[in-house]
Amino acid sequence: MSGMSGKGSSPLNGLQAVLFDMDGVLVNSMSGHRDAWKELLATFGISVPDPFIFENEGAMSPEVLMNLFQKHRRPYHPDLIQEIYQRQNEKFIKEFLPFVELYPETPSLLHTLKQKGIALGLVTGSRRNIIDQIWRPEELALFSTIVSADDTKRYKPHPDPYLKALDDIGLPPHNCLVVENAPAGIQAALAAGITCFAVASTLPFEKLSLAHRIFRNLKELKNYLITRHLS
Repeated sequence: MSGMSGKGSSPLNGLQAVLFDMDGVLVNSMSGHRDAWKELLATFGISVPDPFIFENEGAMSPEVLMNLFQKHRRPYHPDLIQEIYQRQNEKFIKEFLPFVELYPETPSLLHTLKQKGIALGLVTGSRRNIIDQIWRPEELALFSTIVSADDTKRYKPHPDPYLKALDDIGLPPHNCLVVENAPAGIQAALAAGITCFAVASTLPFEKLSLAHRIFRNLKELKNYLITRHLS
């Protein structure tokens, strides 16, 4: 079977654009983000399991970090929280970014959609300086919009990143599809009124159950889109 149903049948109709999350969907960066967060938080005496990092992908908000410090009874202040964000970004770039690559299926999927006349968007919790170091300019040119953590005040699970992407491409939600791999991203897409498919690259299917449909990998997703929506 190509894809497992999640929350129910997909209302997707008249597909004109696909908005992709980046980390763990199009690029193999999540292990690096996990290690950067775990090693950094360990310096404050805070230990977090791998699933916590993956489940909060794109949503390691100040509130999440403050709750961690409170749970572990560690002192903190707003400036420290912002400093931690900056240090995680720097640590990831220095120690892990050189090993990040696009998944093997990513170029084929993007080019196939583009050739079918589908607009592409990249909507990620990563900052633009990271995006520009992962993708070549000609690859970024495939996207009609790129929304990074630098572009909205509120991040996933709030709908703001996807609402900005919709505004950028000038399409209504019902003509778009989001592809995510974490609960926060799925919640953001649904809050923006967009159909959401998930790829189980970092979490088991049951953690992605709010998505309309769940796939094991990008190859399954590509085959499903071609046979069901692009033929």
